[in-house]
Amino acid sequence: MKLSGLDLTVPSLLRAYREGATTPRKVIGQVLDACDAGDPRIWISRMSREAVMAYVDRLEEKSPDTMPLFGVPFAIKDNIDLQGLPTTAGCPEFAYEPGNHAVAVEKLIAAGAIPIGKTNLDQFATGLVGVRSPYPV
Repeated sequence: MKLSGLDLTVPSLLRAYREGATTPRKVIGQVLDACDAGDPRIWISRMSREAVMAYVDRLEEKSPDTMPLFGVPFAIKDNIDLQGLPTTAGCPEFAYEPGNHAVAVEKLIAAGAIPIGKTNLDQFATGLVGVRSPYPV
């Protein structure tokens, strides 16, 4: 994906941050703007702009040389816990509010990655052929 001519691959983002060509605040702002303008059906749930930017704020005193995923936006499937958003595993009747992030999400954030939201999956990630989701796709 490209935003304003910037390649959003991990190596390209880290290089741009290290060279001072951009900042996580600018990149994540553009990502959120693109999400707002795009198809909302991509997301089951998204974090608020303020919640996302709180993660960006945590990077202000850090260096891209010290965090392997510094300022890299990410989405997770809806069977993985992201504190602040419901987890449904593609089934609204199963929804619960996690009290903590999943360990994998904690590790991504500790490495400097920025969570944006949760994306759809086949109900309970069963891997059935076709589409079985109560969410619009």
